[in-house]
Amino acid sequence: MTTYRLSYYPWITQHRTPADVQRNVENFAAELARALGGGDAVTVLPPLEVDKQIDQILAGESELALMNPLGYVFARRRAGGDALSSIAIALRIIDGEVGDKYFAQLYVRNTSALRKDDPQLAEKLRGRSIGYGVPYSTSNFLVNAYALKKKVKVHPFTHFARVEFLGGHDIAAKAVYEGRVDIGAGHDGVIIDLSNQYGFGDAREKLVQLVRSDPIPSDPVVARIADDAERKKVQDALVKAGSTAGGRAALEGFWGMAQGLKAIGPQEYDLLNKIMNELSLEERDLLRPS
Repeated sequence: MTTYRLSYYPWITQHRTPADVQRNVENFAAELARALGGGDAVTVLPPLEVDKQIDQILAGESELALMNPLGYVFARRRAGGDALSSIAIALRIIDGEVGDKYFAQLYVRNTSALRKDDPQLAEKLRGRSIGYGVPYSTSNFLVNAYALKKKVKVHPFTHFARVEFLGGHDIAAKAVYEGRVDIGAGHDGVIIDLSNQYGFGDAREKLVQLVRSDPIPSDPVVARIADDAERKKVQDALVKAGSTAGGRAALEGFWGMAQGLKAIGPQEYDLLNKIMNELSLEERDLLRPS
């Protein structure tokens, strides 16, 4: 019998209480244990911020981790080789279809003079304010910064009069809605999420997309399991657990309405390494100790 220790980070989803998130993670762990069979067990560890979660799995204190994409990239860079591997990816509904890719977006108020496809957009952005979320988030910062550089041809910092890291998707969206910053950065569903909060029901009318990123990979399940056969067994069990009624309900409850899991390999997130290199960013620039 093997016991697998499973970690997660506290802001793995939005607008859910910590107790609700923990209950759903534990429900999924139970489904995973059933899918593994043979008396194997899955224990859910207390949630840890991304920097501590990385330290934990690299120290051999967990075998499985529900990670954000950049957390995995940082951990894999530190581990070297294939000692640490993404083995499954969260499936989500994007543009009406279930898939393993999503996108990031920059958005503004509908009263702004800023509009997508405006040939003068770069010049009109000069001197504006922009609100990112947290620096170690893929869509709350990194990929949107890259989209500004590649799609709009402006520097994600120096082109603006004020740049703030506000602390999360919903906080950035509220700042744009309330006019405290001109431009916000977030994931594909950030405006919809805001509209579902009390007092922001008209967010879908008041906020409009300005720039959409290229597709980016969804969140991974990461394994620190040396034996290839054992790692494949766990990977298959994860996909199976995510396809059951109970497993899918749990995923929806703790991982941003995820619809299941898909098997992947360790190189799935190489795109993020490329973006970090092109923006001349290192882990120390993005991941601040909690």
